[in-house]
Amino acid sequence: MIVGALLGITWIVALLAMNPRTSGGATYWAWGSGSSKQRDQELLQRHHRDSMCVAGVDAGALQRVIPVGSKIEAKGVRLELVGVELREDGGIATVVSHTRPPIGMLGHFVEVSVSDDHDTAYAASGQVSGGSNVGTARYEVRFAPAPPENARRLTLCISSFASPFGMEAAEVAGIWEFNVEI
Repeated sequence: MIVGALLGITWIVALLAMNPRTSGGATYWAWGSGSSKQRDQELLQRHHRDSMCVAGVDAGALQRVIPVGSKIEAKGVRLELVGVELREDGGIATVVSHTRPPIGMLGHFVEVSVSDDHDTAYAASGQVSGGSNVGTARYEVRFAPAPPENARRLTLCISSFASPFGMEAAEVAGIWEFNVEI
C-alpha cells in the first residue's frame, strides 16, 4: 500500500513538473504549464465565438456538393480537402490530415479562414470530427454565410492545429490554402 502511494505521488509530481517542449516544429503543452492556461482560455473563447456563428449551417437546405480531392503538404502535415457542401446558410468542408512521426496526432481545433472572389466576410470554425489512427484525422470546417451567387472561387486557408489544456496533440502552424471553383 505504501509503495502504491509513493508511486502515485511520484507520478503526480512528475506530471506537474513537465514543461512545454518542442520537437520538429510541433509544440506539445504540458497540463500544468501556467503560460499555456491563458492561451488555452483564449483559444476556447475564440473557437466558441466562431462556432456559434456557424452552428446552424447544416440546418439550411443543401444547395450542392463540390467534390474537390485536392492535397497540400507543409510542415510534415498532408491535408486533403475532400469536398465542400454548399448550403442555404453557409458551407461545410471536409478536410483529412495525415502525419507521420515525430508529429503524431494533430490538435483538436483548426484555425481557419474562408474568403471568396467577392470579398465576402465569412465566419469560420473547424474541429476534429473523427480519425482512424494516430496519424489520420478528419476535420469539419464550417463557414457562414453562403457564398454569393456570382462568386466563382472559394479559398479555405488553414493556419494551425491547436489542442487546449494539455491534450497530447501536436500544435502545428503552417499555411495550407485550398482554392475551390464554385
